[in-house]
Amino acid sequence: IDPAIEVLDSITNSPLPEELRLEVFQYCITAFSKGIFNGWDWHFTMLHMAGKLVKEADEAKQIHTILDTIKPTGKSWDWDFRNAQQIRAELIRKTEGEAKATQYLEQNITNTDFRKEVIEMTLAHSYAIQNNNIESEKVTRDKQKAYQTFLPHVSVNSSYTHLNDAISMSVPPITLVIPGLPTLPPIILDPIVLQKQDILKTDVTAQMVLFTGLKVTYGTKALEHQQRAIGEMKQQLVSVAINETLQTYDRLAVIDQSDKVLDESARRLEKEAQFAKKALNQGLITPYDESKIEIARQELEAKRIELQTARNMTISKLTQLTGKPGSLFQSLAPTIEKWVTDTLNTDFTENPQIRALNEVLSATSYKRKSTISGYLPTVYAFGKKELITEDLSALDPEWAVGIGLKWSVFDGLQTYRDQQKARLDETMARNNLDAAEELLQLNMEKTRQDIELADQLINLANRKRITAAKGLQIAQKQYETGLGSITERLSAETDYQTAELELIQAIYRQRTAMAAF
Repeated sequence: IDPAIEVLDSITNSPLPEELRLEVFQYCITAFSKGIFNGWDWHFTMLHMAGKLVKEADEAKQIHTILDTIKPTGKSWDWDFRNAQQIRAELIRKTEGEAKATQYLEQNITNTDFRKEVIEMTLAHSYAIQNNNIESEKVTRDKQKAYQTFLPHVSVNSSYTHLNDAISMSVPPITLVIPGLPTLPPIILDPIVLQKQDILKTDVTAQMVLFTGLKVTYGTKALEHQQRAIGEMKQQLVSVAINETLQTYDRLAVIDQSDKVLDESARRLEKEAQFAKKALNQGLITPYDESKIEIARQELEAKRIELQTARNMTISKLTQLTGKPGSLFQSLAPTIEKWVTDTLNTDFTENPQIRALNEVLSATSYKRKSTISGYLPTVYAFGKKELITEDLSALDPEWAVGIGLKWSVFDGLQTYRDQQKARLDETMARNNLDAAEELLQLNMEKTRQDIELADQLINLANRKRITAAKGLQIAQKQYETGLGSITERLSAETDYQTAELELIQAIYRQRTAMAAF
């Protein structure tokens, strides 16, 4: 079934005759409605393909009607509903425009699948990736230009020339001597005109390179490796963009979860404030003790203001990364959890940067080889056809074809200097590769150490949080029974709050290190 679905998907991505488009669209709708592929991924693939084929409003309405029947189940992982949301977002973008799609995303951004949507926005908006694509396109043009060296160059040439005199050849007088007869006067002939005085010429000339001394052969190979290097650098740019987006997402999660910690602390302080007010009325505490609770609440509010400022800046960063309005991310509420992955793999040779530098090294090697063309001849074919023959001289051909050869025996050491420069470029490329390998190996070791440190800090912060929670419970009970002071109670509150925030920061640090691995 897989190959058949792939063929059908490729068909939906191609321009289709209207009759065939309607037939495929109807098949996809029917296959989904009847559940022909229910239970497999192909089931929702049918709706994805139908969405690609939509042209009319009633066709889009059919898909929306089907999607309306897919309701959330309330489970933590609702595969069908998330697929339905994804299809609806794509359909809205196609039929109603980016603004409507953005509005839909705003209403459904809590769906974790939209994290991928935001990453795709970042990749689409990245100027660095766009410029990388342009660089690749420029190399494609250079390759085409190199291959076109072997295409014939055809030109039409016209000229008018006026000579000071016609070019002619004089014929000496002819004297006829006949025995027995008197001598006859010499016969004087007109000069033979080889070239008229006024010359009008128009010709078509063609010239085609047959052999460039391997310059094109090696040059195009160098360009191929250069293009591969650009492609590998694109993967590097994509990784950087994704990591930056994920880190910004995680930063937003840190802020939101920190805000929840402050909310919990605020609720406890509110409860303590009510208890303190009653205790003050009964003379159990002093106004000074009550003021300490108010000071703690004000400090909590100051932290909230800082978090709100940090949230606004983080949303501004997401806006800059994606090019989308900040309102799209206001309702985001991501969570942050410890990342678990394999850190035993130390193979950095598959890193895009290393692959790119290997391609650069190959490109410089072929560029060096292409300089040998300076020592080899250039062979070309040529042809010429005169379009106006009336003014041709007796020695001018009406048409001619031939093969030519140009061999630069001595070019003032230009080829030698080019080879020297190419060797230096190759050495530099090899040095850059070696330096990058050493640096990546060092960075990988550093990142592994950072991950191990982050894991240890998470464990330590978790133990500290548990201890602080126990201390907070004890301080609450002691304070309520009069066995502890308000200072001890607030100190325990601060310790627990700090432990919670440190755990969140430790998880963020671990995720950042894992993303860099």
